[in-house]
Amino acid sequence: MEGESEVQSNPVRRRAVLAGALAGIVAATSAAGPALAADPTGSISGVVRDTRGAVVPDAAIAVYLNPSSDAVQELQADSRGRFTVSGLEAGRYKVRIGLGGWAEWAPGRVSGPDEARTYQVRADRTTVANSVVTAAGIIAGRFFGPDGQPAAGAAVNITNVDNASGHGGVTAADGTFRIRVQPDQTFVVNYAAGPVGQYVPHTFDPAQATKFFVRSGQTIRISDRAIALAGISGRLTDAAGAPAGGVNVSFINVDTIAQSDTATSADGTYDFSGLLAPGRYKVRFTAPGGRQYAHQKTDYDSADVITLTSGETTVVDDQLLWVPTPQ
Repeated sequence: MEGESEVQSNPVRRRAVLAGALAGIVAATSAAGPALAADPTGSISGVVRDTRGAVVPDAAIAVYLNPSSDAVQELQADSRGRFTVSGLEAGRYKVRIGLGGWAEWAPGRVSGPDEARTYQVRADRTTVANSVVTAAGIIAGRFFGPDGQPAAGAAVNITNVDNASGHGGVTAADGTFRIRVQPDQTFVVNYAAGPVGQYVPHTFDPAQATKFFVRSGQTIRISDRAIALAGISGRLTDAAGAPAGGVNVSFINVDTIAQSDTATSADGTYDFSGLLAPGRYKVRFTAPGGRQYAHQKTDYDSADVITLTSGETTVVDDQLLWVPTPQ
């Protein structure tokens, strides 16, 4: 009987210990504060692909409650086209996908927010917004300097002829480049293998540039060799025959009105070799006390026209009609 009494008393003690432990947990919880509430915000995530099935890396993602106002959040998709926009309050959102020079709205191939899909975001939930956007066009190729060597690090600018929007890049060490452009648009290509930009093919005149229409998913390949630049150098003296130092020298392209400037050194010399596009120029000298054009002409209309040839420097010496006053 004594043994039975001992066995019956053990469950009672165990229940008492368990109750005490639970009370301690409750007390500890109360002391630490209330339990964490569920996350009141949600998120939108997705993957951006194009109509050829390729992922679109680095797309600019912007989420809007009202497309006519600023974006609620903006971020960039990763190299695999994936994105997640977190911390969104419950509501109805639209997603804009920036593609580098143009944009579409989720779920893709939608140009304006009015036709875009609305995505419902709920607290503690992830809304999926996968998109298939129009495949970009590609303009790729290779540029060479005047010496026939690859034009490494040359700036490349591709301009939409209809709206003047642009896409840019830089050539690799071997002169190659590859730039995504808005599809179904027409472009001209400008590059700078040196200090002055020129257009494909082999021209400084934008009116003579080739116009490339690029379809969705199409790659246009081009190659061009830069034209050697020209220049002007010379020596300027004042009316007394002394070197005219510190005089501003302007080179004005007669056909484009583009202007470049330099200044004479203390000995009156100046050198602007290899810095001008071939063409027709007038040279203007400006110093305290007046201005004149080469050669000793007082106005633009009567100034001599100097024709510059590719790869050559033309010498234009002149003498001022006055002695500049000291500053």
